[in-house]
Amino acid sequence: MHFFAKSLVPLVLLTIVLGEEIYENSTNICERCKCLRGRQFVLDCSDSGIHNTIAEWPEHDTSLVATFSNNNIGNLEVLPHSDKVTDLIFSHCNIKSLDNGVFKAVRNIQLIDLSYNDLVTEGISPEKFKGPYNNTVYEPLGLTQLNLAYNRIHSLPHKIFEHLADLRQLNLEGNQFKVLDPPTQMALSTLSNLETLNLASNQLTELVGDAVKSLRNLKELNLSYNNLDAVPETLSYLGETLEYLYLDHNPIFEMSDESFLGVKSVIELSLTNLPRLTYVNVNTFSPIKNLKVLFLHTNKNLFDINSQAFGENQTLEELYVQDNALNDLNYNLTKWSNLKLVNMSGNDFFCGCNMYNIAKDLKEDVKRDKDGPVCVNLVSGQSMMIYELTEEACEYQTTGPSPPYHLIIHHYRILRIFTVLVAVALIVCLLLTITILLLRYRKYRMNRSYPFATQIWYNPITNTVT
Repeated sequence: MHFFAKSLVPLVLLTIVLGEEIYENSTNICERCKCLRGRQFVLDCSDSGIHNTIAEWPEHDTSLVATFSNNNIGNLEVLPHSDKVTDLIFSHCNIKSLDNGVFKAVRNIQLIDLSYNDLVTEGISPEKFKGPYNNTVYEPLGLTQLNLAYNRIHSLPHKIFEHLADLRQLNLEGNQFKVLDPPTQMALSTLSNLETLNLASNQLTELVGDAVKSLRNLKELNLSYNNLDAVPETLSYLGETLEYLYLDHNPIFEMSDESFLGVKSVIELSLTNLPRLTYVNVNTFSPIKNLKVLFLHTNKNLFDINSQAFGENQTLEELYVQDNALNDLNYNLTKWSNLKLVNMSGNDFFCGCNMYNIAKDLKEDVKRDKDGPVCVNLVSGQSMMIYELTEEACEYQTTGPSPPYHLIIHHYRILRIFTVLVAVALIVCLLLTITILLLRYRKYRMNRSYPFATQIWYNPITNTVT
């Protein structure tokens, strides 16, 4: 017995030594990091030279928020046990790999932030997110928020979320998704409780229907900073629940009455920095029956918004159309008196009846900005504050030229198509003409090179050559 006790001591010491090589010493962790006690216990180990998981959490009786941002961890080992509600932040830690079951001992984990690391598709297998082992199965993690933004992920393993049944928010912004491939589609289809999905700053050219059609509780979708050239038709799968839609910084070139079919539940829509957008067509926003907030600004080539773009039965409360290339806004565009916030600055408006009537209808608290939008008087050429226009503005359009720039753009497109067709027809005719001339020239050359230089005449009576 004494022999076994003596032999056990080196084994324990070896285990401790090896443990110290894997885990950070947490004995005096509150001296190395910041510990704040209140309604939550906050352990802030940001930028603290940490390279491994800490061995133990400090004593805490409330929920835990642990931040380890801006350290050089590399591989994230299994975290210490905690029964309290926990938020974990490991952003900017150069994490390249995770241990299997790295979060399984944190039984009530709520948020995991692994953004701005070096994780790849192969490093985020389902085993990484498995919960505590119970008899014969792994229990699911209680995780509701997962942030994998700005890693190097190009695809999701198809079973990655099998232990995350309660996931509500998923952030995949800034990764390398060029397409939502079949494994990714299968992975997303399992998130029946997902409410927020961020796919911004990837390289997507489409939104595959199989990736989103099972997301029956999705309320917010961010597709900004991708390569979409049109509003995805597959948004109709989300029409009953989607409330917030962001499509900023995409090469979308056209919006019509078919663009938002089926997304009637959207209340906030953002369409900013669309460099190819020039015109908003009639009834573009009509299908969105509950639209309250529209961000349609900083579109440098947007010259016109059709007066019937919103249709009837509007619910709009906030309209942001600043920094476009608009010369005018039609008074019939929306119910201006119902708007609570408006921003029209940074456009090249001409003063006229539309601007005057809009300013007259807007509420006084909307017009409190004394540095608000301006317009150009077509008679004098001077700039005027739109909110200070008088009835005289209605006379400017009769004495000055109307600004039909958006119509010029529209007709230019038709003219360009007609010109291309005519050019193609002329090229075809020219090729046919050249082909005919070449054939005739070839026949002429063949006749000149015929082997008999002179003709021979025969007299059928005398049978003599003349």
